[in-house]
Amino acid sequence: MLSRREILSALGALPAAGLLGPGAIYAQASSGLPKRLLGRTGHLVTPLGLGGQASLQWTKPGLDPADIIVRAVELGINYLDTANAYGPSQMNYGEAFRRLRLTPAVPDYDAELRARLFVATKTGRRYAADPAAAPGATAIDDLKRSMTQIFGDGKGNIPEGAYLDSIQIHNLTTLEQVDQVYEGFAERTSRRPERIGALAGLLDYRDGTNYTGLNPERRRWIRHIGITGHLSSRVLMSFLRRDTENVIDTLLVALNPNDRACCSHQYNVLPLAVARGVGVIAMKLFADGAFYGKEPRFSRTPNDVYFGVGKAGAVNYSDLVRYPLSLPGVATAIIGIGQINREKPEADQLVANLTAALKDMPSEQERARIEKETQTLHGPAANYFQEKSNVLVQPTGVSVERDGDRLRVRWNTAYAGSEPIRFYEIRSGSRTLLSIPFRPQLTEAPLQAVVPAAEAGEGPVTVVAV
Repeated sequence: MLSRREILSALGALPAAGLLGPGAIYAQASSGLPKRLLGRTGHLVTPLGLGGQASLQWTKPGLDPADIIVRAVELGINYLDTANAYGPSQMNYGEAFRRLRLTPAVPDYDAELRARLFVATKTGRRYAADPAAAPGATAIDDLKRSMTQIFGDGKGNIPEGAYLDSIQIHNLTTLEQVDQVYEGFAERTSRRPERIGALAGLLDYRDGTNYTGLNPERRRWIRHIGITGHLSSRVLMSFLRRDTENVIDTLLVALNPNDRACCSHQYNVLPLAVARGVGVIAMKLFADGAFYGKEPRFSRTPNDVYFGVGKAGAVNYSDLVRYPLSLPGVATAIIGIGQINREKPEADQLVANLTAALKDMPSEQERARIEKETQTLHGPAANYFQEKSNVLVQPTGVSVERDGDRLRVRWNTAYAGSEPIRFYEIRSGSRTLLSIPFRPQLTEAPLQAVVPAAEAGEGPVTVVAV
């Protein structure tokens, strides 16, 4: 457990809630916190964000979930996460935002404080319009639900001036879902099909347009659109490569010390997101409590929520917090909170996690130590939410085209295993013709290189990832 000295050294003296208004408290606390750029959103975020699950979703009797959100803002944390799938989580944000004067529905709305926060929700709906969908079961329905629950009365009223910094397409797991979300996107300015994927519909609410016919009042309720996932890097990479208009601004992805023992996100989707300017948020730092003894499955009840700070016999929680934050391109990491403790900050999960996030980041050697300890104590099975194959998958779609005295070689990306891909080799038989440093495949257009035809000879030309 943290000592009081460690807490005060990391956070300084926290302002007293009774002496200042919410905006002043946040400004004082936030001024001492480092911030990182969340990709091309341009927003600076604290290294720790508040996750929307744990007690915000699964609330024990007698616990005030809205106070966890208030506490996060008091501590200067400015990335706030929730989702339509998280039960009462959005309603708890609504209650907290009324206390903090963060909704335009209150007469003393603190627009300055609101502008400093990054409020992100999610929709698991794949379609913005679908004749086969049940009432209230589209991405636009989710958007409206988020707006009224977080900023309005929870019954349909949405106050003027309310907005979300981001809505994310939640938990992408299959290529079929990617197709569904993109349905109608390319044709959105020319026709209005009966069924429209979530992306085209949400884009209208970002831009204040009505190409889909789903935004007749031309509302601008969204600042950014993102995607989330923890199962498959290939699915997330496919989604990003199809985004020819740079609509996707953020990626929320599972990153913890078991990652390299599974189908690694840090060596696959992470470098692609960074290369495209997408802001990256890490999640599942504690494997949804599996590192602390919970059965490795998604949480279902308040009994699945962990209320301690660290645990004897487990990997040090500070290492688990710092690990993903040390990976290149990660802007912030979200963690769900079981409880806070205003009287005893060393037992306050928010304070403990924030203090850890403000420590020096581990080196590559330290990350290796944390990985080894995590896999020894918990094993990759704790990452129940992530594909387990961690072997290198070689490039596909290799083609060779004669271009005068040259050969133009094209291929689709390889997928890294437990080690990063360092370079691609263009080979003729057993001979290496060209070695190219690895770079992500940014779009669906294949990677390509040119080699002299004379050097290739008669041997078959192949591309090998190393």
